[in-house]
Amino acid sequence: MAQIWEDRRQAGAVAAWASARECEYDSRLLTERIHAQILAAGSASGKDAPTLLDTVPRTLQGLAGWLRESTARSSSGILLCLDDIGFHPDLADEIEDFMLAAPADVEIVAATTAGIGFARIAARRQLREVRADALAFTFDEAKAVARGEPGTLIPEPDVHTLWKRTQGWGEPLCILLQAASTDEATVGRLVVERVTGRDSDLDRYFRSAILASLPSEVREFCIRASILGPISADYFNHVFGRSDGAYVIEKLSAERMLLTPLDRAQSGYEFHPLLREFLEHRFAVEHHGPRPELFARAAQWQRESGHSRESISLYLRAGDRDAAAEVASTSMMDIALRQGEVDQIQLWRRSFSEAVSAPTIILGLVWAQIFSHDQKHAAALLSELRAVSVGLSDEAARRQMEWWCDLIAAIGEATADNLEESRRQCELWLKLHDEADLVCRGAILTCLCFIAASERRPDDLAKLSAEASSVNTVANHRYALGWLHSTMIFSEISRGNMQAGTDLLRRARNDDNAQINATPFSANLLDMLELELRYEANQLDGIAARVDDVLDFVRQHGVVDFVFSAFRTAAAIAHRDGDRKGAIELFQEVRVIARECAFPRLDALARLALADLLVLDDAGEANAVLPAQSEPVFQTTHGPYLRALKSLTEARIASRQAKYHLCGRLANAALDHARRSQSSRLEISALLCLAGANAATERSAAAEQRVAGRG
Repeated sequence: MAQIWEDRRQAGAVAAWASARECEYDSRLLTERIHAQILAAGSASGKDAPTLLDTVPRTLQGLAGWLRESTARSSSGILLCLDDIGFHPDLADEIEDFMLAAPADVEIVAATTAGIGFARIAARRQLREVRADALAFTFDEAKAVARGEPGTLIPEPDVHTLWKRTQGWGEPLCILLQAASTDEATVGRLVVERVTGRDSDLDRYFRSAILASLPSEVREFCIRASILGPISADYFNHVFGRSDGAYVIEKLSAERMLLTPLDRAQSGYEFHPLLREFLEHRFAVEHHGPRPELFARAAQWQRESGHSRESISLYLRAGDRDAAAEVASTSMMDIALRQGEVDQIQLWRRSFSEAVSAPTIILGLVWAQIFSHDQKHAAALLSELRAVSVGLSDEAARRQMEWWCDLIAAIGEATADNLEESRRQCELWLKLHDEADLVCRGAILTCLCFIAASERRPDDLAKLSAEASSVNTVANHRYALGWLHSTMIFSEISRGNMQAGTDLLRRARNDDNAQINATPFSANLLDMLELELRYEANQLDGIAARVDDVLDFVRQHGVVDFVFSAFRTAAAIAHRDGDRKGAIELFQEVRVIARECAFPRLDALARLALADLLVLDDAGEANAVLPAQSEPVFQTTHGPYLRALKSLTEARIASRQAKYHLCGRLANAALDHARRSQSSRLEISALLCLAGANAATERSAAAEQRVAGRG
């Protein structure tokens, strides 16, 4: 905000800067401070200053009227910078009323500690809301700093790792980049895993710049609170038997800004993750290791507050598996199915699998496994659960167990790429389980949407997605909404409509119901799709550093379409950068994944992509890699699309061998298959290939028609 203020002053604007906090959140003091500064700035700025009235406003509304009359007499600009607004609803409402009443040519910049939501003036262009995260370095800024460090050149992926670890926090990022630039750089100093006392540079910074400046009781609060995760006054007071939580939180959030509010209602606060790791280490050192009784008290508070996931994790940290299992037995399916905490459940797996036999916990573990390339183990556990459910005396419980088992089996077939069988089971589930809750119904409908997108049936997808979106929104089904967004984006990419895909991606990230950023699995799905969209749009800055994260995700969790999408984009980036060997190795890795997971379609896609790469060097080798037309995968619902890809690759091979008439016939075949599979992308590629064949056989008019009119 200071930069904006200085730039506008340099441009001749009359500028005022007022802090709501320094004015003690008193609207009259704020009015007087702004008015006095505008008068002083107007007098100092000379002949171009606006003619200011002699009246002295006493309220913000009065100030708005005074500005209207004053600015009507002059064309000079006025800039108002409103600082430290914070969480004071009454004052925030008065400020918003003032913004609405102020003249449109008065530029307003508001700095807030979090999004206080000036909803009524969201469309007004003269307001700019600046938040604390504006102080964070962007990735491009981090790269610029890294380039300025003397010594060893820091690879871009390492810069990206440190940028993510620090979330752009300037001072720690610069410290770590400086450490990385030296020949003595070590993994410990780069803080790739956890902050510990061995990370001497960062440890020294946090001790001197933060801990040393805090009063002893505030310092102790920080160290204790760090073990709890997001905190509130009641939470802290309960765990540590204190009564001063609210007082210290106010000092740390308003005065020090070491705690960030989670929302406008101030339901909780959190430390920066890097600072929290440092403080947790200090807790372990100063309090001689973990304190199980504290984790148990924290778990009890979270349980009573209805936060099941946090409660389970804390009970496990306390070593109380029985209490963790008790909470999980009633909440695991919600955590798995609605919240989509796949990785979290996998972390719990070892704690639960041997000691716990509650069916709902096992169902949650199975759900996580079908999204983690472990369908075989999941199928075995489902068989055991079905046997258990048959013996249940409670009819309602038996029916619920039956629909859960059927649901996981149906969706598991989709993650195993048996899409025709999955569609059959999903449609049967909808017929058999009318009494099931909306969360389950939303999951089934979303699975059918994914199948329709994968099989390139846009009309079916449009019908299904409308119902799925409605059901998932009513059910607050975050996980299904994340999948649904990803499915719709993937469909647009498959059709070659990148602008529509980009628009859907933006909408998905802003969907309050889906809560993408609070659902790690969904966030990773969108990151994967964004990678391809940015590559296709030639927006390449910073993209290479994100490839490894996306590939790691799809290696662990990706379904066939998304695994291939991620690896194809990664290979295209490598090829663009001149690393042809690396691109080929990526497709070879895809083939390994296909064999390990029994994904024949993925293997066929990888071989076709490999052939496209190899044809530039050796047409014969490319031809040898191609899958045979007799392979069963060509007889599935994906057959037309795969045949289009194969015919197109064969046409390119024929062109490379100067067999242009054969190239034309194969390109025509690819065109026919592409249209049957409703793939605009492939259709365009086939038309271009056909145009090339026509041009090579001296049929220039036909070639021009293909290119200009798409056939």
